[in-house]
Amino acid sequence: MTLTQTAVLTKQVITITILALILGVASFIGYNIWYTYYLAHLPPKVEKPDTKFGLLPPPDFPKAAVSSSNFSYSIDTTTGGLPIVGVDKGFEKLIRVYFVVKTYASLLSSEKSQNLAEKFDLKVNPQILSETNYLFKDKDKSLNVDLDSGNFTYQKVATPSAGQSLDDEGKLVSDFKGVLTNLGVLKPDLNIGRNKVIFLKNGGGELAQISLWQAPLDDKPIMTPELNKSLINATVYKAASDIQNYLTLNFTYYPIDTSTFATYPLKTSEQAFEDLKSGKGLVVIEPLKPNVSITSAYLSYYLSESYNPYLLPMFIFEGPNFAAYVPAITAEFQSPTR
Repeated sequence: MTLTQTAVLTKQVITITILALILGVASFIGYNIWYTYYLAHLPPKVEKPDTKFGLLPPPDFPKAAVSSSNFSYSIDTTTGGLPIVGVDKGFEKLIRVYFVVKTYASLLSSEKSQNLAEKFDLKVNPQILSETNYLFKDKDKSLNVDLDSGNFTYQKVATPSAGQSLDDEGKLVSDFKGVLTNLGVLKPDLNIGRNKVIFLKNGGGELAQISLWQAPLDDKPIMTPELNKSLINATVYKAASDIQNYLTLNFTYYPIDTSTFATYPLKTSEQAFEDLKSGKGLVVIEPLKPNVSITSAYLSYYLSESYNPYLLPMFIFEGPNFAAYVPAITAEFQSPTR
């Protein structure tokens, strides 16, 4: 082969190589463009609920004084409508239902209840109401303890004097937490949950009702049968740092296992609103007039006073001088009403 032939062949090889590279790069780019387009136009993957707790019991709402069907409603939210499930933040199509832990009495439960009574200055033997229910009572004070859960109610009969001042809300809450710590019952999530103080009048004296709620879950508050009073509450006069100033102290706490949950379909806001109108809601703040203006609707979890194995989600509808609860799980996954 001559030098000329070699040069021609080399040029041909180089030309073919360049063309192959160009075609390869173009094919690679074209494939990526097509694959990106393909992925973008795939139908969205629909997450399915696992419903692994099976049929859920209805929320253990207290008996209502009035039916939610007794009122007429108008939607007066800032958007002019209700939240859209699957679109608006916090209103996912699937919602978690958490497991609530059931505790039982141990060999030390009796001793613990006695120690608790002594911290309330109740140095008496208990009246044994049942195997798991002790009552400590002396003069003007009483303490009822559930040995299974460790929950208790304390009452003291006293008449606060007029003119006694109370601390500000922040100090009242802080001191209440301090008292619960001294009693050995303050839980970590109560430190970060919401709180509320309501000032009351009683026989000329001023009282404070202090409430603590458990921390929110999935950015949803944990609610209890009364909108403005939790299951962990106290009524105090003067300083909340002194346990002798407590007229009542109610402690009902159920641990929530945040690692054990199931997912269920969420009702639409419209379905929940229809349930409210048809009497399937619990009115927790009764309006003064029959016409109710709904200014907000949001999701929460409901924790009842009696033990329920599941922390159930619910809608809350609020307006001026009005609030109502409505179960949030679709009817097909709820067992019949008790």
